[in-house]
Amino acid sequence: MRRTAFLLLLALLVTLLPPAVAWRGAAATPGTATPLRFVLDNGLTLIVQENHATEIVTLQAWVKAGSRDESDEINGAAHFVEHMLFKGTRRRRVGQIDREVEALGGILNASTSFDYTQYYIVAASRYFDRVLDIQADALMHSTFDPQEVERERLVVLEELRRRDDSPSARTFDALYATAYTVHPYRRPIAGTRAVVQEMTRDQLFAFYTTHYAPARTAVVVVGDVSAEEVARRVRRAYGSWRRPAAPRPPAPPEPPLPSVRRAALEADVRAAYLHMGWPGPSARDPDVFATDVLLYVLGRGRGSRLVRSVQEEQRLVQQISAGFPTALDPTLFTVFAVTEPENLARAEEAILAEVRAVRDRGVGEEELRRAKTLLEGEDAVANHTTRGLATTLGFYATVADLEFALTYRDRIRRVGAEDVQRAARRFLDPQRYAVVLLQPRRRS
Repeated sequence: MRRTAFLLLLALLVTLLPPAVAWRGAAATPGTATPLRFVLDNGLTLIVQENHATEIVTLQAWVKAGSRDESDEINGAAHFVEHMLFKGTRRRRVGQIDREVEALGGILNASTSFDYTQYYIVAASRYFDRVLDIQADALMHSTFDPQEVERERLVVLEELRRRDDSPSARTFDALYATAYTVHPYRRPIAGTRAVVQEMTRDQLFAFYTTHYAPARTAVVVVGDVSAEEVARRVRRAYGSWRRPAAPRPPAPPEPPLPSVRRAALEADVRAAYLHMGWPGPSARDPDVFATDVLLYVLGRGRGSRLVRSVQEEQRLVQQISAGFPTALDPTLFTVFAVTEPENLARAEEAILAEVRAVRDRGVGEEELRRAKTLLEGEDAVANHTTRGLATTLGFYATVADLEFALTYRDRIRRVGAEDVQRAARRFLDPQRYAVVLLQPRRRS
């Protein structure tokens, strides 16, 4: 599935340096301004979408620095650095950033993924200058105070402990570690407790100074603002940022799965958890659109095949859904289910039976319509806030390009039944997949 919702607008991409170029996508949503894209002379990308429905602005920064940019020795550095950018700069003491945003009635948070780290502030639009100053200061001038590194290490370790206690999160990490052998997606995004415990302040600061550079950063502004005025203010706030950035090297390609690859885990749980995964397309693969529709046919919504057949008719699982996180490189098309331990084998075979049915017999027009209707509806809901729309624009500008976001819904509407069947045959091989089973711990 898409990491975020999707946007259907006319693409007007205004690039200052080099000379301006305009791209056209699908027709703009009525009453909605078109997004503008600027590139500063230091390489920083700015995307602005005016939205005057409310006096709110969302300011985001997307940095091309995620777990894919780490080595095994510093796995978890991107996530740790994300925490440290709130912990003091040359101009702001520890805790001051949080207090300033809270005093404005704003919201401040961040997230890390395979390919990026994202920071956002939502506030009243009249405070745009102030939140822009906070964002630029954090990205450009964070100090990584040694005492704060140690305090934040405890916070990160607690997050990892809670993640280990979540069956869905634990099996997700194990599934990627099972399916991938050479690609960096095999490593957990937040790292491991053993590596985070030993990571030094100098390693974190080196990751920050290496990857946090204007040419690897996109600033996204959506809300009650003037695009031209925002461009002027962002140039003023970020124009002095001159940190060089080395080109991002391509990740080693993952060899195809030769057969079914299994991993078994035990935990203090009562139910059993099944997580299956097939390598899917990257964000730039033409079949990514058909794969998203396939996702909704198989495992999104109560009308999907897996819910109707495996959960409601056969009653083999308590819960089942499918997922597909679009990314820079191919990620896994997954199926996650919760069941009784004695039903694990039957549930896995029932899932494979539905996969074979789509591959062999395709999908009907009515279920194709249902899947696309649900997908478009979720898209509209996700994009109705300034933060949701900013996330869509920033995410696709980071893992693909802005045109992907602006034309996505039109591309989905063009997906036919034959495209969905082709995607199923290409990616969902019932004899080549990874699977992780998490079962109750056996008592001695």
